[in-house]
Amino acid sequence: MPTGSAPPQYRELIAARLDRLPHGPFHRRVLICAVVVFLFEVGDQTAAGMVAPLLPERLHTNLDGVAFVISSMYLGLLVGSVIAGRGDRHGRRQMLTWGIVLMSVFSGLSALSVNVPMLVGIRFIAGIGLGLTYISMIVYLTEVFAPRRRAFGLGLGIGCGAVGSIGLTHLARAVIPMGENGWRVIFAVGILGLIALPTIRAIPESPRWLAAEGREDEAEAVLGAIERDLERRKGAPLPVPVPTPLDGPETEGNGRPGELFRGRLLFGMVMVMIVWVCHSLGMQIMNSWTPTLLGMRGFTPDEALSMSSTMLYGAVCGSAVTVLLGHRFPRRAGIVGFMSVAAVAMAVFGLSTNQAAIVLAGVVVQFTVGTGLPLIAVYAAEQFPTDLRARGSGIGYSVGRLTNVIAPFTIAGVLGALGTNAIGWLGFLTWGLISVAVLVLGGRSATGIRKPAPAAEPETPAPVG
Repeated sequence: MPTGSAPPQYRELIAARLDRLPHGPFHRRVLICAVVVFLFEVGDQTAAGMVAPLLPERLHTNLDGVAFVISSMYLGLLVGSVIAGRGDRHGRRQMLTWGIVLMSVFSGLSALSVNVPMLVGIRFIAGIGLGLTYISMIVYLTEVFAPRRRAFGLGLGIGCGAVGSIGLTHLARAVIPMGENGWRVIFAVGILGLIALPTIRAIPESPRWLAAEGREDEAEAVLGAIERDLERRKGAPLPVPVPTPLDGPETEGNGRPGELFRGRLLFGMVMVMIVWVCHSLGMQIMNSWTPTLLGMRGFTPDEALSMSSTMLYGAVCGSAVTVLLGHRFPRRAGIVGFMSVAAVAMAVFGLSTNQAAIVLAGVVVQFTVGTGLPLIAVYAAEQFPTDLRARGSGIGYSVGRLTNVIAPFTIAGVLGALGTNAIGWLGFLTWGLISVAVLVLGGRSATGIRKPAPAAEPETPAPVG
């Protein structure tokens, strides 16, 4: 337990008070924040895929130049994910604020690029913002939502991000044919992400993190204000919180990063790394390279964009399923099942020559990944205790993004040497390995999974607020 951390009993009480809160204005503000954040975070990565096929002509480059542009964004994501680990020291909200600023400003500045080196540098900084934003939002939502509501919250945010990507695809189909600078409009839209700032400033710091840092007065002030507001609106006291002992990883250790690579946390750390490596590679194929892959198969740019946008409806439907039914899916079994289906569909996507089959397989991949991603994000964050959650999540996610730095060149090489069929087998192995890793290495969560409280001599419940 880190120096200055609140006693386990108080942290148990904070967790119990958060988990028994009914859905209210505080949760709605967090959901609005998540929706706006994911809308622009997912949209920015989609924008890179929409623009990629045009770069050889517009910026006078080749396939390697396209790979450098895509790779620079993922290198920034890697760096941003590592920096997000500072949230364990400086707080979740501060990292989220810096992330949305970097992501939005430099996404917009991408539209001003006049050559590939300039675009590579700008996309790198935008990627830092993307990594900061993504990890910080997942960590914050995991800590303030009850376990049964976490997949719902992330599913709603990610689903709205997919809707935004569809809208961006339709915008691309409208503006790209208008002239040689039409592609710049797609990047310029990213500056609108700054509208998330007021929403971020309106949410308080995570009480769970404040308690882990020993800032009990601040945790009490934040959580007490939320509870009093809910009681005033309900006109009745909230249910009495019933603290139960936190599971081992939440209370053991000293909060140092080395703890992530010892004992029971090591298995979770390795699993999270494998999962994010495979997920990052699989999503790069589907989101960043699909228009290029379809173009290599003989489809026109307009047909490729139309097929890509149709596939994205699968992600929207998948996220909707998670929003409605995510609380019923066991995290581990759900991930294994959905990713296994995605593996088979990816093979069909890569090997089929029929347009309808390609689109249907792409829809299935996007659906299963859209359903499984909120479960993956929550399950990964839950592997780590509060005082190591941002670091553990950031390290695992950054390893996945390291793969994305290398992947554009790997994919370009595979396409050049083996053709598009090889992508089908690569995708099959990618999604299938997630199922294997979760099945073999996945375990109980460090957050939200609690041991039953002793039945004998229950203590008098602590007063709320």
